[in-house]
Amino acid sequence: MARLTLSIDLQTRRITAGVTELTGEGARRVIGLGGSGLSRLWLGQELHRRIQTALGEEEPGFSPEVHLSTEIQIDDWTLALTGRADGVLFDGECPLRIDEIKTLHFAVDLNHLFTDERLEPFRHQVRLYAWMLSKGGPPIPARLILADIVTGEEREETVPWAPDLIEAWLRKRVYRLVAAEERRLRRLEELRDAAEKIPFPHAEPRALQLEIGEMVRTTIEAGEHLLLQASTGTGKTAAVLHPALQAALTRGKRVFFLTAKTLQQRLASQTLRAMQGERLFRSLQLRAKAKMCANTEMVCHEEFCPWAKEYGVKLVRTGLLRELLEGSSHQDPDRIYERASNTEVCPFEVSLDLLPDVDVVVCDYNYVFDPTIGLAALLGGSALQDAVLVIDEVHNLVDRSRDYYSPVLRRTDILRATEFLTQRDNRVFNLLAELCQELADLVGDLVDQVITGKGDGDQITTFDPEDFSNFRMAFDGAMLQYFLYKRENDLWIAEDPVMDIFLSLTRFHRVLGLGGSEFVHLARRSREEGDVIKIFCRDASRFIGAVLEETAGVVAMSATLEPFGFYRDLLGFDAQRTSEMALPSPFPESNRLVVNIADIDTTWRRRAAHYDAVASWITRLAPGQRNSLVLFPSYAYLRAVHERMPPTEHSVLAQNPGSTEGSQHEVLEALAGNDPHVVLAVLGGIFAEGVDYPGDMLSQVIVVSPGLPQFNTERELLKQHFQEAYGHGFSYAYLIPGITRVVQAAGRLIRSESDRGVIVLIGRRFQDGRHARFLPAPWTDGDPRNLLYEDPEFSIQRFFDE
Repeated sequence: MARLTLSIDLQTRRITAGVTELTGEGARRVIGLGGSGLSRLWLGQELHRRIQTALGEEEPGFSPEVHLSTEIQIDDWTLALTGRADGVLFDGECPLRIDEIKTLHFAVDLNHLFTDERLEPFRHQVRLYAWMLSKGGPPIPARLILADIVTGEEREETVPWAPDLIEAWLRKRVYRLVAAEERRLRRLEELRDAAEKIPFPHAEPRALQLEIGEMVRTTIEAGEHLLLQASTGTGKTAAVLHPALQAALTRGKRVFFLTAKTLQQRLASQTLRAMQGERLFRSLQLRAKAKMCANTEMVCHEEFCPWAKEYGVKLVRTGLLRELLEGSSHQDPDRIYERASNTEVCPFEVSLDLLPDVDVVVCDYNYVFDPTIGLAALLGGSALQDAVLVIDEVHNLVDRSRDYYSPVLRRTDILRATEFLTQRDNRVFNLLAELCQELADLVGDLVDQVITGKGDGDQITTFDPEDFSNFRMAFDGAMLQYFLYKRENDLWIAEDPVMDIFLSLTRFHRVLGLGGSEFVHLARRSREEGDVIKIFCRDASRFIGAVLEETAGVVAMSATLEPFGFYRDLLGFDAQRTSEMALPSPFPESNRLVVNIADIDTTWRRRAAHYDAVASWITRLAPGQRNSLVLFPSYAYLRAVHERMPPTEHSVLAQNPGSTEGSQHEVLEALAGNDPHVVLAVLGGIFAEGVDYPGDMLSQVIVVSPGLPQFNTERELLKQHFQEAYGHGFSYAYLIPGITRVVQAAGRLIRSESDRGVIVLIGRRFQDGRHARFLPAPWTDGDPRNLLYEDPEFSIQRFFDE
């Protein structure tokens, strides 16, 4: 998206604006591929390029992408306009004609009641360009070129204009902009006053929370970044949100609270509601698009979804946004869904349209860091400059950020789509089936080039961007016809394999165009997945860092952020702009016992010989009439030990792959009962992170193995890159991610001053200095041998008897 330039200075009475900002479409907003979706934008850019190339070949004086700027006095205001025309035909230095190219789906956009309303902003745009280029000279002809994104058909329209009419239209726009800016400044003044009145969400802040708050306030007021490590249970959410909100609102900024898990979103929303008092500020929780879809199938296009059809018009007519904003200070996704679906407008789009009118947004990382979503796409190009980010559990962002830039195409998925398409014999499906088959063949050929026979493995290769650009162009046009067919034939599919391939191809093509040493092209063949091609991002710090750098301030927090250099490097924090703060646990050390069982070898090569011993230790160490959580590095390891568990007085519950929030709730209910349980689960899963075990629900956490990531091609590529880029290959690729998961899991245990519990680390590698140096210093007191006990069973029993 082009950077927006609108600025209004009431003191100097000067307005700077881009032409597109003055000619926006307003209420006639279109949802999906028929409007301004990501795919539609790319296809439009490609058609622009091809039309411009053809015009350049036909008319030697044609110049594409001509930058224009001018200033005009309107009463006592100065309006500075900038823009970029799609093309100008010159005779030497003399402009003869100006062209503006727009891409539409003719069958949809030019055949309904709002056609003129849809086209009028385009006409205004080319009129303004012609006026800017002609200023002081004879009027230049203006031409609007419309191109059909499905058929490629082009239509031309000469757009009449007159200087006096343009200047009269500009005068109206100037006074509307000034009025809007005055309203915005009044709102900012109200928020500055409100910031001083925002109450702390609990009765009184603790000393540690006051210390955090002072650092957060200083950071945001200076527009800096902060990496904050504070133990689980210290009240980080309240301690950070309260001063962050006060400092941000005082500066006229918006706060985004970002987290990877729904539970943290709920907690943040509860904290915000406790601070809102007498409607001091507005907040919004954004829920995932799939969970906000009211349609039978998530196809975001006004021709295929009644909640998207005439969305902008219905939104204005019903006054839904105003009703929601006036009804509550906090916009809850359940309430938005109910009101929007009843009004037959898209609940997710309503959530997005509420964004400009709220002061705090609670959402997933995706809404800021995923390049296919991103704040700039939602709120405009200056959104990040006005955003203060509070990133919760930021240790999760390292892997997540790499995933954003590591797209995959699987041949089996493409063939599944091909099979689906061949079940119907018509032109639209046949065309897409041919494209899918060709894409599947391309994937197979790329794998065959570097992997011979049926053997498994990964190989580094190189992909030609032109191959995927051609497929992308063909798919974009064919998919619109596909959507039309589905709508006309009432063909709704809960999980459409064709849509999945289309979105995968879109992401793959976009990332392929980025380039850079961070990316490695991989071809893979395996029995489980078949033939796969992948662009593997080894380091997303360039992209995440660019987002962070543009913000008005960042507070990134977690219970596990040491060594700080790891997160500073891999998330792209600017060392000159970033401070670090590590706070000790506020809870008595006597409330915690850490034990290492060092006679067990948990390495991949030797662990099978110790399965029985691990099962025995779990049973022996489980405290009587208390609950124990046992965490493994993989499901395979968990199952092997579970099968060997000897009889015990504890009920044994085991996590299964694909466990949901529902199964998590069932386990928590069991732990809250009177009978003792041993829960077997995996590190990094729903029972190890982002979950609370209040009161006496949990008394022991046993971690089996340091939990280092599995050795494979991708992990070795990470190690190589991290060694070359940062000088810490093995530590960054294996040790720190593994030990972080261990410490995060242990953090479930003690979350208040009254909690007491035992942490058991099973595995001799915890005595290895390479691993032990990343364990929390209070655990080892500088020497991992302090975790060894002659009789662990007795020591644990004595701890609980005290």
